[in-house]
Amino acid sequence: MISILIPTYNYNINLLFQALKLELTSISIDFEIICYEDGSTKHVENNSLVISTISEAKHIISKINRGRITTRQSLAEMAKYDWLLFLDADVIPENSTFISDYIKFINSNYDAIYGGCSYAIEKPDQQYILRWKYGKNYENVDAELRNKSPYKVAISGNFLIKKTTFLDINSRVENEGYGYDNYVAAFMKANHVKIIHINNNATHIGLDNNITFLNKTEKAVKTLYQFNLKHNAISTDNSLLEFYRKLASFRLTKVIGGLFKLSKTSIKKQLLSDNPNLTLLQFYKLGYLCTLTSSK
Repeated sequence: MISILIPTYNYNINLLFQALKLELTSISIDFEIICYEDGSTKHVENNSLVISTISEAKHIISKINRGRITTRQSLAEMAKYDWLLFLDADVIPENSTFISDYIKFINSNYDAIYGGCSYAIEKPDQQYILRWKYGKNYENVDAELRNKSPYKVAISGNFLIKKTTFLDINSRVENEGYGYDNYVAAFMKANHVKIIHINNNATHIGLDNNITFLNKTEKAVKTLYQFNLKHNAISTDNSLLEFYRKLASFRLTKVIGGLFKLSKTSIKKQLLSDNPNLTLLQFYKLGYLCTLTSSK
């Protein structure tokens, strides 16, 4: 009935696996779990021990890091069931009926079901505050609001999708860079994939530190830039890209890029502070995107 697929890189999956095990042993469904170590050098032995406690689970270990797209493609191809539940290794189901709440939609007319992402109420240490604050404000969104623009907040760390749909969409993604969700959402919209959002959150517990997150943000912007170069005729629900396209139509990208270059150091200092301003982070992303254009 359902294949639970967990791409993993240097992360201990014990908490996630125990939460899944607790529910799966209490309900009667056909399932499998496949955890794929994508070139991990940490926690591999521990993960093997955890996975061995469920007969329906298997552990695939790749010695090389193949990247998010290739790893997910391999997982989907290995899966024996028609529905795939993708979970990032660093999430924990928010409620005890997590799997059951997804199963309700298997016989619906939807191709993909997005459960949503939540974050801890308590503030983390200062070094993780930027990622936590961004997630709380831009990713932890109620399903009713997400369904108004269904391709806007489509987070791939927790979603159920038909195997045939996933293999088709994922095979279209050319870039292995950070920012995979933007690619997938855009192709889903362009190909009229029927998706629905539900309140079935997985809590993101593996926060990047501030510097790492800011570096990953730049990588995601580069991925978005590459997407726009190759697919500028595709309409998206990505606010950053659509606003950038408007600026480009008025030939204003060099102006914004120039302002960003002048202010980047001070903005970066603020974003790495105890109280990062998310409006500045949005300008940082836009400005960085504009500099990529001006340096072409």
